[in-house]
Amino acid sequence: MSEGRLTRSDTDKIIAGVCGGLAAYLNIDAVLVRLAFVVLLFASGIGFPIYVILWVIMPQVDTANQPNSEIIQKNIQEMGNTVAGSMNRVGRPGTVGAIFILLGIYFLLNQLGWLHWIHGGIFWPLIIIGLGAYLLIRRSQ
Repeated sequence: MSEGRLTRSDTDKIIAGVCGGLAAYLNIDAVLVRLAFVVLLFASGIGFPIYVILWVIMPQVDTANQPNSEIIQKNIQEMGNTVAGSMNRVGRPGTVGAIFILLGIYFLLNQLGWLHWIHGGIFWPLIIIGLGAYLLIRRSQ
């Protein structure tokens, strides 16, 4: 393990640098940490709340020496800006449209009888494998 303080990564980040910071602290590959969060997300749903909590309490490298109350306040503000920026990029009509398209595809495939494999236990492993492959491919580029 690293001797320093646990901080979010500025260089190895996809959303907020939490997984990159954890990976650097534990001296392991960030893809493994990301996969762990995805597995926790799909296995029990706890992956998302843990990520959000770590995003709030983990300081960035440049703010690591500030008081914890200031770090948390800045991180919450950053989280709000990130979410607002994402919403502005896609926009509400785009988000609602994407949700309707996904729901429509789901209901269409369900009516055609093509979704029997979702209930058979093969769907979630395929999703996790696909996300892992995506992260590995994206990291190598």
